[in-house]
This record gives sequence, C-alpha cells and structure tokens, in this order.
Amino acid sequence: MTSAIDEFIEEACGVSIGDAAQALGLKFRARGNEHPQPCPLCGGRDGFAFNSQKNKWNCRHGGVGGSDAIGMAAHVHGLDIRRRDGFLEACSILTGRPVPEGGERESEEDRAARLDRVEQKRRENANAREEQERQAHDFREAERKKARGIYGRAEPLWKAGMMHGRFYLQRRGAGYTDDDWLRVAPSVTYWHGQDQNGQPHSLYAGAAMIAPFIGPDAEIIGCHITWIDLDRPPKYRPVLYGLTKEGEKAGIAPWAFGDAAPSAADVEVKLYEHLPAKKMRGSKKGGLIPLAGDPSARRWVGGEGIENGAAFGRWEKFRPDTFYFAAGDLGNLAGPADPKSRFAHPTLTVTDRKGRERPLMVAGPVPKPDQTPDDAMWVADHVDQLVLLGDPDSERIMTASAMARARKRLSRPGRLIPIVWGRHGKDFAEMMAEAGSEFEGAA
Repeated sequence: MTSAIDEFIEEACGVSIGDAAQALGLKFRARGNEHPQPCPLCGGRDGFAFNSQKNKWNCRHGGVGGSDAIGMAAHVHGLDIRRRDGFLEACSILTGRPVPEGGERESEEDRAARLDRVEQKRRENANAREEQERQAHDFREAERKKARGIYGRAEPLWKAGMMHGRFYLQRRGAGYTDDDWLRVAPSVTYWHGQDQNGQPHSLYAGAAMIAPFIGPDAEIIGCHITWIDLDRPPKYRPVLYGLTKEGEKAGIAPWAFGDAAPSAADVEVKLYEHLPAKKMRGSKKGGLIPLAGDPSARRWVGGEGIENGAAFGRWEKFRPDTFYFAAGDLGNLAGPADPKSRFAHPTLTVTDRKGRERPLMVAGPVPKPDQTPDDAMWVADHVDQLVLLGDPDSERIMTASAMARARKRLSRPGRLIPIVWGRHGKDFAEMMAEAGSEFEGAA
C-alpha cells in the first residue's frame, strides 16, 4: 500500500512549472512561454526565468535550475532540497497541504532561522535595487545636465552669425521661424568609443544643429544633435565610421576623420560601421522636440524627424495657430505595442537560429495597456487637432502599424488625428527640396 508520504510526494511531483509559478507568485509575461524576471531570492533584474512549455526553470545568480517544480519552490523559499525536511517542505508549498504524519519537518528553530535568512536576503536585494535606481537616476541627471549645457551654449538658429543651420534646413527642403527652439553651434564633439587610455574618444568635431527635448512642463530633458557638412549633398551631414568591437579584437587601427572610407568588405564583416551623424543626449522617451510655435496652440503637427516637420511647416507657411514638433524617432512617437496585437509581415521574412525562414513579426497597431508617461512623447490635453506626418521612405507596413498605434495612443474625445503621408518613397523634406524656388522665402 502506498504511504501517505509517497502520495504526498507524487502529488508534488505532478505539479507543472507553470502551475508552480502561479502558486509561488512569480510573474508571467503577456506573451510567450519564457518568463524572465528578478529572482525572488537572489534579486537582480532578469537572472531568473521559467519556461512553461519546456517545463524548466533557471537562476543564473544562484547557479541552479532544472525541470522539477519542487526544486524551484525550494530555491524561491531558501530551502535545502538535499535535506529530507527541506524537500518535504517544498512539496508542502506546492500542494498547499502540510507534511503528513511521519514525514520529517523543519524544527521551529530551523524554520525561524531559514525565514530570517530569506528575509535578510530580500532586504539586501531591495537595498541593492535602490542603489541601482539611485545610480541610474544620478547618471540620467548627469546626462541631462550635459544636454542642457550643449543646448545652452548654442545660438538661436534663425539669428546666429553662422549660417550653417539655416543653410542646412534650406538645402534639405525645410524652413525655420524666428522661434528660439532650434539652435546652432560652430563645433560640437562627436564622441565614439574609447581611446587607448580608456577615455571617451573624440572622433569628430564640427558645426551642428541642436534641438531640445522637452517634457510637459517645458523643462529641457535632453537634446538632439545633427552634425552638418554643407559640402555633402543630399543629406548635408558628415560621413563617419567607427571601429566595431570585432574590429578592436582584430587589432585594426581606428578610423579617423579625413581617412579614406573603410572598404565595403570590412564594413560587411562588421570590422567598421557607418555611424549616424545624429545623436541624442540626456533623456528622449516621453519628451518631444519643439520646432516652431508654442505648445499652447490647439493644433499640433509633427512626426519622427526634425527635417520632415520643418519641411511640412514650410509648405503650409508655418501657420500661427500651430505648434510644430518632432518625436525624435518612431518608437517615441508611437509608443510600445500590446504584444497581443503583433502580426506577421505579408512579405518580409527572417532566418532563425536553426536556419528556418519565418515571417517577420511586426509590432501591432494596439498600444500597450497601462503605459507610463515615459513610454512615449506627450501631447497636451488641450490639443484638438493633431496632424501626424508619416514617413513613406521607411518600411511602409511597419510604419503604418506604428502610426495607427500612435493615433490610438494619443486619441481623446473630440480630438482629430489625421495621418498625412508624402508621395511613395519620398518624405516631405525631399518633396520640398524638389519643389525648389517655388517656396523660397515662405519661412
């Protein structure tokens, strides 16, 4: 006859990893079978995970894991599964029943000591998280201070003695007003990588257009930098390259501004990379870039980039009832998507680690529920017309999904949100640049 202890253990052995995770109060992601998270015992950020399909769990911090729920319960509660009383206590946690008569139980002293150890460990984890958050806050504030300094040292673009900013916007098909939002500086350093002493490496320094990122209170939280090279059409930005980590490992000499461009072969094998001539400093998420007008306006117009917003403003002659803005990028405009809304791209595919070709999954048009203010750019509550500018030279389906998500995220009763697209394959800046002198002097 099977003893009560054996039946008790068999019942615990039959508990799946997924059911055990629920009983232990672990977190489940909204989508998928892999559920990374901080370890309830060891702390950290995402070192603990369980897979409800593979029936496995692992803690990188503790160096333990397996395919049994009993071991997972023991780890979470600080039990020594090698001891009979620890093993049976883990079974009790999973079954919700006390250890049957005749089974080894923790003594009251052992239980109290274990719970004290677990509580002490969790206090240490909480203190470590607070310290990490403090350091992250200090770093963020230091970056914001640097961004404010870069912006504060620049001159308003519309009246600056140096013409680079005005010429740049004009040649890109964009316009500008006598607002002080956009600024220009004669020499801004482009930092990339580290030098041989481990210090930040100055790759380039040159004229740049500086724009602020502002929050709802108009406080500057970051800045957007666009380096300018008026001798390099059609984008009029310097061409920059950087040494990758693979290139560093290979002992290749860093690229220096003025050198010939790296060979296509070296770029293809990722020894060098082409660097964007735009950077953001400080904080971006949750903020926006003001281009022209005042945020108190009831009509707002904007999209991803500065050039497109300023080109559209030039086209409609910068209406005095309108505030023009840029989000900085599509993610900050649209915000995160609800994982449940993602869908397969109808034509684009990716190759997985096993060499299988699969459809590319696209972030869906539905916003993630319960978003925080820092998840994406803000729009003032008083705005009753919000014109969103779509970028047709980006991948159309992914961009259209993101724009639909932005409209849904920013919708309010009584607010009109039209989405305006340029001609297929061309953004508004390109369209206005092609229009030529027809619009000269409109800014």
